[in-house]
Amino acid sequence: MDIYIISDTAGLAISEIVNLSLSQFYLDCRIIIKSQIRDLDRLSDILSSIETNNIIIYHSFQDSKMSAYIKNFTQTHEIETVDLMAYSINKLSKIFDKKPIEHPKFINAYDSEHFRRLDALDFAIKFDDGADFRGLKFCDIAIIGVSRSSKTPLSMYLASKGFRVSNIPLIVDSKAPRELFEIDPKRIIGLTIDKDRLKSIRNERLKFLKLSNDSIYSSMKRIEDELVYANDLMKDLGCFRIDVTYRSIEETSDIIINYLYKNKLLERKGK
Repeated sequence: MDIYIISDTAGLAISEIVNLSLSQFYLDCRIIIKSQIRDLDRLSDILSSIETNNIIIYHSFQDSKMSAYIKNFTQTHEIETVDLMAYSINKLSKIFDKKPIEHPKFINAYDSEHFRRLDALDFAIKFDDGADFRGLKFCDIAIIGVSRSSKTPLSMYLASKGFRVSNIPLIVDSKAPRELFEIDPKRIIGLTIDKDRLKSIRNERLKFLKLSNDSIYSSMKRIEDELVYANDLMKDLGCFRIDVTYRSIEETSDIIINYLYKNKLLERKGK
């Protein structure tokens, strides 16, 4: 039997759930992961390419149209499916017509710290660098800052601790997303950085990409304009700001977590 995992994220958390679920049954299954599926055309192509005999499809989509599409497809082709929003061992038990083994070491995936961290990593990947502003509504932490101010590595580090993080780049020529003004400003963390340090980082980035240092991206005028814009926006939002110029990712992470705990905006999640 083939088990398909189809998701709009990297599929880390879903894969964990599938493996935990299948561990309750003595079955030989092949797991096939289709991740980062963000539009109906891509979803349609994937579903059309699947051999529909003797398979189960696990899926999880935030977009209701995507969920409706896959539900219609599986019903039409009489394919067994498990929507993660309605996940349970009982669903698999019904599909396989088997009772799950009562293993004392079995972990409820939704309650486990391990699952929360995988789920947070999926979330951080999906909502990295302003890829989808809808993540702001559901995040524990929203990180904002100019390009190369360590938003992505910080987001991934926080996600590894179980926190859902969305990060948004602040671009002087673009308006900040409306969603940023609709969430609690105490959940927003603004990253600031010294202009000379930022120029050095950007120059190194251009060098790595084998591009000219004469790019507007690394010009001091551009950097100063971006930092002024970012600083003004952070003041308008009333968010907490951290100077990351000489701070490590770990140190910045500790400052953020302690700040949010102090303001009672987060529940304790692991160490």
